[in-house]
Amino acid sequence: LSDGGHLENLATYELLRRKCRTIVTIDGEADPHLTFSGLVTLIRLAKIDLGIHIEIHLDLIQWLKDDTTQAHFAIGTIHYGENEKGKLVYVKTSITGDEGPFIRKYRADNPTSPHETTADQFFDETQFEAYRALGAHIGQEMARDGVPTAPILFEQPGGGLGRAGGHGPPG
Repeated sequence: LSDGGHLENLATYELLRRKCRTIVTIDGEADPHLTFSGLVTLIRLAKIDLGIHIEIHLDLIQWLKDDTTQAHFAIGTIHYGENEKGKLVYVKTSITGDEGPFIRKYRADNPTSPHETTADQFFDETQFEAYRALGAHIGQEMARDGVPTAPILFEQPGGGLGRAGGHGPPG
């Protein structure tokens, strides 16, 4: 695992190079205007360096007038070429409005949340807990919606998906 920053900030480039079937990328960079700079850089480098096209629609992760988004994540298609495809689950730190009271209070006290500068690497307890709680909330939402959040490592004969140490398709 890496936080990226060596080539692109999402640490996804090498997973694309390996033609992973499912990639879950979590974008926690400070992006107050939701320009998706890290993802745009990844898409550009994937196309130029690897000949890989990533198709993803981010409409539901755009700011609404009330400073919320409609979703925390989007699922895109990775076109590796020669009819090989994969899925990119792109998760963005965002606020949809259904978060718990602690997250809402933290954001009221810290309006740039969840896009506070990442130059501050020394979160106090409250800030750490707010981001941890937001991550847990997003993970629960993804699980509720049936998004694969555990790594899928191989495709089983007959088309089922297997996980490391597991047997059979994800449940």
